[in-house]
Amino acid sequence: MGSNLPMVTVVGRPNVGKSTMVNRIVARGDAIVEKDPGVTRDRNYFTASWRGRDFTIVDTGGMDPIAEEKLTQAIGKQAMLAVEEADLVLMMVDATEGITAADEEIAQVLRRSGKTVILAANKVDNQRQEDEAVEWYSLGMGDPWPVSAMHGRNIGDLLDAVVECLPESEQLEEAEEETVVAIVGRPNVGKSTLFNRLLKEERSIISDIPGTTRDAVDTVVEIGETAYRFIDTAGWRKRTKIREGVEFYSQVRVWKAIDRAQVVLLVIDASQGITEQDQRIAARIKDDGRACAVILNKWDGVKAAGNAQTAYENAVERLHFISYAPFLRVSALTGLGVSRLLPVVDRIRRKWESRIQTSRLNELLQSVFSQATPPSRRGKRLQMYYLTQARTAPPQFVFFVNRPDLANPAFERFLERKIRENFDFEGTPVRVVLRSRRALEKRRR
Repeated sequence: MGSNLPMVTVVGRPNVGKSTMVNRIVARGDAIVEKDPGVTRDRNYFTASWRGRDFTIVDTGGMDPIAEEKLTQAIGKQAMLAVEEADLVLMMVDATEGITAADEEIAQVLRRSGKTVILAANKVDNQRQEDEAVEWYSLGMGDPWPVSAMHGRNIGDLLDAVVECLPESEQLEEAEEETVVAIVGRPNVGKSTLFNRLLKEERSIISDIPGTTRDAVDTVVEIGETAYRFIDTAGWRKRTKIREGVEFYSQVRVWKAIDRAQVVLLVIDASQGITEQDQRIAARIKDDGRACAVILNKWDGVKAAGNAQTAYENAVERLHFISYAPFLRVSALTGLGVSRLLPVVDRIRRKWESRIQTSRLNELLQSVFSQATPPSRRGKRLQMYYLTQARTAPPQFVFFVNRPDLANPAFERFLERKIRENFDFEGTPVRVVLRSRRALEKRRR
């Protein structure tokens, strides 16, 4: 049996320490923490535990109910979506700044929501500040908890109050193993739009401002009998454009998302063609051994321009080193072709985890060398004795030979090509390793 954990949503205006609080509670640095206000934009979910009670804690972007700027409004909308699904709301304020108009507006919104709310007056580092925290009673949120998320002051007492208010976890049937899918690509190529289209709900903020998604956002959905964990990531940026701090950590999270994934959807802006950044991302996905599909997004615009065939051929050519990946032409905005994505994800994950019988592999080994001349050097010719699959995810094939040093990269590519021609490994890299016959003899003892 699995658990549907109770949910705690952390809200407040920008820069009151919400992400620091989440990191303190989760006891790891998963939420980006910066001095600049407004860093957390989407809502981000983590699992926490206190005194034997597990719960989900949600980090949200700063709310500013009176803001007119569109992105700020979108951040506030995401925070309110998190409030709606919460069992308990932890409202945070900055005790060093006093009550602001934004604090009062947020408190009013939360009172109307009907949710259970605990008020945390943050950045209280001494007894004098704790005594002054009484002013926060005027927000009508009940007893304010004077805490310091940065230094851990009174956090234990606050968590005692939090878990005391949480409902018991609902027991659910355990879902099958998740398929972990990372959605990656350059900024502003439509990753979040695709993410939302797949999930059929507004889950990430969509904006024309590149780099809107800073944190990697996890969402688990069940479709039929399959559970998918989607990771929506921040846009991949050129190194010259990564400044210290938030952009660097966003970049790191993209790498981690690829590392965590089984399947990576590389989203390309088809109207712009393949850039060097796209190629670097694709190379990273291949090097990490992840199953991959290339999503040529904004394809409706390419078709309207009348150069669809040329654009497709150029994309395949520029990404020739991952030519094993399916190239899917979609429009995340209109939904064109999106229905084909999940069947492809299922299929290439199966290929990524597939295993070929050793007998079939050695039949291939015999046929390959009846047609090809192996490399040689100084009168010594490469001889191949045995072929086996050493691992899956991604598939790795070991050729036992007399002299591995006689092989060259071109011949190894030839071996990979023959494996692909005879066995369907769509969407997955294939590793080829040559080992000496002595290793085979040791294996057989």
